[in-house]
Amino acid sequence: MLEIDRRRLLVLSGVVALTTALPGSLAAKPKPVPSFKVGGFTISTLTDGHITLPTSFVAPKAPPAARAEALKAAGQSGTEIHSPLNVTLVRVGKEQILIDAGSGSRFVGTAGRLAEELETAGIDPEKITRVVFTHAHPDHLWGVMNDFDEVSFPNAIHYISEAEWNFWMSKDALSQVAKDRQGFVIGAQKNLKLVKDKIQTIKPGQDIMSGLHVLDTSGHTPGHVSIQIGNGNDAVVILGDALTHPTISFKHPDWRPAADQIPDRAVTTRKRLLARLAADKTRIIGYHLPTPGLGMVKKKETGYIYAPAS
Repeated sequence: MLEIDRRRLLVLSGVVALTTALPGSLAAKPKPVPSFKVGGFTISTLTDGHITLPTSFVAPKAPPAARAEALKAAGQSGTEIHSPLNVTLVRVGKEQILIDAGSGSRFVGTAGRLAEELETAGIDPEKITRVVFTHAHPDHLWGVMNDFDEVSFPNAIHYISEAEWNFWMSKDALSQVAKDRQGFVIGAQKNLKLVKDKIQTIKPGQDIMSGLHVLDTSGHTPGHVSIQIGNGNDAVVILGDALTHPTISFKHPDWRPAADQIPDRAVTTRKRLLARLAADKTRIIGYHLPTPGLGMVKKKETGYIYAPAS
């Protein structure tokens, strides 16, 4: 009896499913990806699905009544919220750049859709030229490994901030996080080791390439960065998790989400970022803001609001 390995079995199953679903054709036509322009860059967002969080997670120590009001303003109620995962695709010339890599198939069942999204859009993972990580949490990093334990984007240079790399890859990283987050460390080290030979570390203030500028937005994690494309009101900032909730992050930047590793620094980052983005009228894409995550920060009275793109 011939032994069929896992790879061949999965490939064969995929072909059978595809030909069954699409008689007479081996593939559907690519679906155009909604996009907008910033200078010479074409920018799109792709969904990686969502994660489900307890409502208290967004601000555990906030006054419960005020937190409930802020959640209600975002159309959220009950004991859980669905937090979207918006992966940004940047295209210019022959460059196809992903800002974050999604969750992959090993984090939670509601996430890990990026590979499917790329396929639907007709984008070959082997033609992704760069992958930029805002930080190394599972929903941003684990998608670098596919179901065969191989690099998802084999021809891409992978970028991560030096501070982020140093934190997650340190020998004492496990002792630096709460017990319920130690799986994040194990997963980060496994995935980062996979792309170690493809990694370039970056620092805030640097340009990854002409037009892609690295911003310091640390606090959510020790080396969290955001990426600015363009300048002023002809720019967009890819936030990662610097601002994560459409009301709380904007109206209550001093509230501390449970996911922030360095809460005081994260508060300082949010306040500084909100003031700058509102003053410059810069567009933003938030990884966890309502899909597709695109909008602006606007000043309102003594605080700020999120204005989604229409």
